[in-house]
Amino acid sequence: MNDDIRRSVQEAQESLVRVNQAFEGYLDELKKKGSDPSEILQVAKSADALKDSGHIYLSWARHYAGMGGDEASTEDIDEDEGRIGGF
Repeated sequence: MNDDIRRSVQEAQESLVRVNQAFEGYLDELKKKGSDPSEILQVAKSADALKDSGHIYLSWARHYAGMGGDEASTEDIDEDEGRIGGF
């Protein structure tokens, strides 16, 4: 594939990282202000679903862009690290 496609995949990855960081910050904010635990749990589950689907999306994007398949896209993921909300 060409450099524009590879660069676009990289930009998508960077955007997903920023979204995940924003969710982490939002969850911290909810916890600090003492929000309802059910709200915190729902936001955490939503954030985790987005994170998981982002990994799937990037895996396929890298595959089709010729940037490596599943091995390259998951080697930096620590399954024991926990979820965004820590649940």
